Amino acid sequence: MEPSAKGSVVMGVVASLRSAKKNGRVSEEQLAARLSSAAFALYERKIEIGLWYPMAAFGELVEFEWQLAGKDPDYARRSGVQSADRMFDAGIYQQLDYAQRTDKAQTREALLRQSKLITTVTGTLYSYLQTSVRFTPDGSQLEIVYANAELFSEPLRLSTEGFMNRVNERQGSSRRWTSERTKPGEIVFRMKVPTRIGRSAAPEPADSRAR
Repeated sequence: MEPSAKGSVVMGVVASLRSAKKNGRVSEEQLAARLSSAAFALYERKIEIGLWYPMAAFGELVEFEWQLAGKDPDYARRSGVQSADRMFDAGIYQQLDYAQRTDKAQTREALLRQSKLITTVTGTLYSYLQTSVRFTPDGSQLEIVYANAELFSEPLRLSTEGFMNRVNERQGSSRRWTSERTKPGEIVFRMKVPTRIGRSAAPEPADSRAR
């Protein structure tokens, strides 16, 4: 299977670009000129939330939308918040429903378990990413690592921050994720470990391969 994105994330950018066209921010001619034939065809398609769509074409749409927004990092983060809300409200991902119903983690093991659960959503949205969850050696931060992430663009990195922070908010947590691209194919998301959890010995990294 070629690297692909699930319709539940593709739908958001397609709807945004159609809204931009309707509001006069971009024309049909500009879209056709700036996008490849595959990306333009994806823009014109009816998107089904449960189907897979080519990552390359989806990535083009994401980049074009970000350019229309002036490459504003906060715009990308807000799109991630909106994506999380759509998925919570649709109730199609049991992991998100469980996360919303679960109390704040009180132990390192519970925090690790909850974070691993959320990374399984990544595997349902992107066919090619490899994820792992770990604590930093000093135990002060939790890290989620996206490997094989060459196709995961900067606006997607930022929107994922917004997505993950919205999940925290839905759990009643004020903790915030930050991220950086540490290698061309690696992105690391970090969150400070709450002081109530302490600094016990860090568990071994837990890997999850997207399917």
